[in-house]
Amino acid sequence: MKIHIGSLEMGEGAPVVVQSMTNTETCDIAATVAQAMRMVEAGCQMVRITVPSMKEVSALGEIKQRLRAEGIAVPLVADVHFLPQVAEACAAIVEKVRVNPGNYVDKRNFSQLDLTDVQYAESLQTMAVRARPLLEICRQHNTALRIGVNHGSLCDRIVSRYGNTPLAMAMSALEWIDICESAGFHNLVLSLKSSNVNTMAEATRMLHGMMQERGEAYPLHLGVTEAGAGDEGRMKSAVGIGALLLDSIGDTIRVSLTEPPENEVPFARLIASATGEKDRVKVALAAQTLHLCYDEPDRQKWMAVAGSFIGHAHLHHAFSDLVIENRHFSCDECKYMAELALQACRIRMTRTEIVSCPSCGRTRYDIMGTLEKVKQRFSHYPNLKIGVMGCIVNGPGEMADADFGIVGATDNKVIVYKQKEKLTPPLEVDAALDFLHQLILNNNYSKNL
Repeated sequence: MKIHIGSLEMGEGAPVVVQSMTNTETCDIAATVAQAMRMVEAGCQMVRITVPSMKEVSALGEIKQRLRAEGIAVPLVADVHFLPQVAEACAAIVEKVRVNPGNYVDKRNFSQLDLTDVQYAESLQTMAVRARPLLEICRQHNTALRIGVNHGSLCDRIVSRYGNTPLAMAMSALEWIDICESAGFHNLVLSLKSSNVNTMAEATRMLHGMMQERGEAYPLHLGVTEAGAGDEGRMKSAVGIGALLLDSIGDTIRVSLTEPPENEVPFARLIASATGEKDRVKVALAAQTLHLCYDEPDRQKWMAVAGSFIGHAHLHHAFSDLVIENRHFSCDECKYMAELALQACRIRMTRTEIVSCPSCGRTRYDIMGTLEKVKQRFSHYPNLKIGVMGCIVNGPGEMADADFGIVGATDNKVIVYKQKEKLTPPLEVDAALDFLHQLILNNNYSKNL
């Protein structure tokens, strides 16, 4: 199905749309406008802005006016959590609204995991009723809606029926398709995101197949959420997003890096270009070892395209080792790239798995600086997973499978978690990292020397 988001076409053969999200405080209108303009200059075709409360709604309108006055016509997307009235207000202002079914109209308290069929149906009907006003406003204003299902924030109803699985993610999205279609609303985009590349890819492929069987395939937004930063974040994004694009799945993409959002866009565009490199990439599988040769002199393009084809091979074949060749780079650099890709596929872990969100206007501490400190101090534990999250909205849920986590709290302070358990009050970052170091020592995590 092809839909329209402002003047932009998406789906059904339209080119892949590259988008990103601001990380300024939305009420800092000047900073948000300036950052959005840098994103567009970098090639961003759709700009998402967080709107956590009604306070930011009026700022959103002013941001749109200023961007349009500057000749910036790209569609704007409001990212909304928790409050239906905020989503409804935004739907009258911007071209697209993103909501999460796990925290918009349904509870996630896991108080009951044995719902009867009647209780399940009643819960689903309650969600549908609560969604109707938003769908009606979207229809009146030709506003698109993205249903953003995140692995870490599935509601208790879905988990009670399907577990915390890729199938649960696909079924959550399918429920919303039914809700929207029953209301006669079709201007819909869906995303199934996880920090685990395998979970994200499996869930997305599952939903894509379900929609094809139903004969109505809505556009899909692809992204590996909380991918991290630097080479690790880029490779992880390429392995997940590029693999699906090579299977002709996906209509819009966002690379989520804990960096300035304008940094995300060029690499996302390189991933989108991977489908045009098929004649230059040679892939062979022998004795459980994948061999990939791609003679590309540009390092970023090499990483984006090679990662995409490695991820695609991982979707369709089992392999336990990887050899990358590129005559423009040394054997050590090729080996390093192979290690990154194997880690992204979760085939071989050679370093700490660090999950970090790209931050947004809700973040109240220096997450980029903190991430670098975490990497410097704790990168050498291949059996350890650490989350570095911007705020309480997504933090504890999205890093639930991490061993430990740092989550933003009040201004310039963070809270240390062990899985879902809060261990500290808000602390200065350095104090929190010292506490985390002691936790790692106490839990006897072995270091990769």
